[in-house]
Amino acid sequence: MLKRIVIFLALALPFMANAQYGVGDWRIHTIFVGSAAERVIDTPDKVYYLVSNNLFCYDKETEENEAYNKRNYLSDVTISQIYYNYEKKYLLVAYVNSNIDIILDSGKVVNLPDIKNAVMTQSKTINHVNFAKDKAFVATNFGYVVINDVKMEVQESRVFNTPIYSVAQVGDVMLISANKLYYGLASDYHETLASYKSTSNSNSKLIPLNDNKFFYITGWFYVFTINKDDSGNISFSSTQIAQAAPKDVQPTPTGFIANFKDAGYYYTFDAEGNNATKVTATKELFSCHPGGDGTMWAVGANGLHRAGDQANYFKPNGIQFANPFHIAYNSLSKKAYVATTATNAFFATNTATAISSYDGTTWENVTPTTNYSSGSFHMVFDPEIEDTYYLSTWTKGLAKIKGREVVRAYNATNTPMVARSGAMHPIHAFDRYGNLWVCQSYENPDHPVMVVPRAKLLKSNTTASDWYTPNVPTVDQGSTKRASFVVTKNNTSDVKVFNSGDFQRAFVFWKNENGNISNANPPYRTYTSFHDQDEKGFEWTYVLCMTEDLDGRVWVGCVQGIFSFDPAQAFDDSFRINHTKVPRNDGTDLADYLLDGIQVNCIAVDGANRKWIGTNESGLFLVSPDGSQILKQFNTGNSYLSSNTIYNVCCNTDNNSVYIITPTGVYEYFSDSTPAEPDYSNVYAYPNPVRPDFTGLVTIKGLMDNSLLKITDAGGNVVKQLRSTGGMATWDCCGDNGERVKTGVYYVMASQAQGGKQASVTKLVIIK
Repeated sequence: MLKRIVIFLALALPFMANAQYGVGDWRIHTIFVGSAAERVIDTPDKVYYLVSNNLFCYDKETEENEAYNKRNYLSDVTISQIYYNYEKKYLLVAYVNSNIDIILDSGKVVNLPDIKNAVMTQSKTINHVNFAKDKAFVATNFGYVVINDVKMEVQESRVFNTPIYSVAQVGDVMLISANKLYYGLASDYHETLASYKSTSNSNSKLIPLNDNKFFYITGWFYVFTINKDDSGNISFSSTQIAQAAPKDVQPTPTGFIANFKDAGYYYTFDAEGNNATKVTATKELFSCHPGGDGTMWAVGANGLHRAGDQANYFKPNGIQFANPFHIAYNSLSKKAYVATTATNAFFATNTATAISSYDGTTWENVTPTTNYSSGSFHMVFDPEIEDTYYLSTWTKGLAKIKGREVVRAYNATNTPMVARSGAMHPIHAFDRYGNLWVCQSYENPDHPVMVVPRAKLLKSNTTASDWYTPNVPTVDQGSTKRASFVVTKNNTSDVKVFNSGDFQRAFVFWKNENGNISNANPPYRTYTSFHDQDEKGFEWTYVLCMTEDLDGRVWVGCVQGIFSFDPAQAFDDSFRINHTKVPRNDGTDLADYLLDGIQVNCIAVDGANRKWIGTNESGLFLVSPDGSQILKQFNTGNSYLSSNTIYNVCCNTDNNSVYIITPTGVYEYFSDSTPAEPDYSNVYAYPNPVRPDFTGLVTIKGLMDNSLLKITDAGGNVVKQLRSTGGMATWDCCGDNGERVKTGVYYVMASQAQGGKQASVTKLVIIK
């Protein structure tokens, strides 16, 4: 028996290598824009650095460079700043939502959510943190909080109802920076700010230097000295260092360093804050642990490195630009592409084009070498040429991109597109024959629709005469910057559906029978309102998305919710939409419209024809193929999502990954469905063998659609029956009695229907 187990283990190893994430698991994808580095902190054995509101850690011993996030160590997302206590050796992580994590030297993370959870009308934003003996002072927009870092708990809260920018204890003097610089003896109790003495200085960051000096940072940079006369009266004298503010000030083995990253220099000081020396440097942040050997670490555009070592950078594996928005999956290259966006329904201004691709392991910068500073929109992949896609740009028309190179530009010089001052932004899609369709309604009222045949698209010298301009005069004249365009591929009628997305704009349908794109007058219909299956009227304001499912139906997301229709029926007078209903299942025959009144931003279809629906404020929904059942809902309260606003969602057509883009980043969820296979030639199960400590679900992949699975023991006894979702099924290793099955070899038998032909698909070893 042992020999058989070893054999099966060897066979299973290739599949186990791909099974790092199980069904229901999440992956948080890092955003790393090195030029936007916010802080680097050198500690005895690690280097922490904050970039793009994400925390990274380089382990000096193992040389592991790791992203810290809610999936592995942290309790929250979107970090505002990090602070290090050199005496106690812990890192304090402050979040945008006022949560706090403390990462101890042992690696343990202590969460202190007191400020975040406090119920108050004032803003709770954390402005700055300073440390003193056994405590941390947290300055906030309402006052300040004292953390006892021995017990790791909030010791005191002072609510002043005014923004406090920094709190520091310098020797025996307490300093509070607000609309003025308030000061008094730390041993005295002060009920209000008015009970402190004050100076005219205000809105500063205070950083203790020693027992009578501190750095004072506003728009300028100073060293302040505390002076006391024989009566104990306190006054201040100051020395100006620079007419600019450093990003931060940190201790070093010989004194202090003040980083002026964006200006390209830093200052060094001795231990008394004297001998300020300006050092010209690269536009990076620098840190050198005060108890270290003098090695300085820097982080910038190229990543983290030892200062002076320009050959060895440590750069996290992640998306290399801020504010990702568009996402699409290329089934030829088996890569997901994520991109920025030009102005649309969510962004009022243009962002320069930036694109990263992801092969399931590594993110790669594939931003086109041609500069599209005014931004771009949709990526549509060529159906036959790997790593080639067409990109709609704001001012430059359409770009054909292979790898990172623009190999062809389509604009007013070689297409029927019309250039307009300030914008072009065409929207485009391929039909089932590889012909490229383009809509440009706002800029081109005379021929808003155009199409180029596949053969002529592949020419190196495509001209305007190669394009056809079918007469579809009823395409409305709304802006296409938020438009949706579907060229049906699963519907044999080859219907095209367009909506500009603007306020109450019409839906336009046209078709080219038998793929005849040269027909100058194809049948078309327009609709400014719909009737649903119950003869009720349905009107919309803004349309945000349209997606064709595996049955050829088109699903539409708008401000009012979601609906679907068969585009082939749009040319019939009896055409009706389906305003999907979800039964209440409460013993009545009542039902509610699916996501009624909830703004739907995006829709994706997985391998089982289920719909993944991203909303504007309610998170992500997974619904059944016909939409009549809500199978799952993901939000900030029950998942790793950091926002309930979903910009875009995309299903990997080769596995069970679902990519989700939110305002705070990119997430990947591993669902229980993969695209179905045409046969059972590539079925496997993982993990295999199943060890005693495994408590998750065994995943069985490579199945045909809606397969019936019978799992039998070595004696042929059926212990469990399952149904696949698309090409995938999961098993909890329990029999029908709910108990975990015994140690042994199990056989997975599959067929597409009860009583259909079965095959011994795969074997599975379970060790109880």
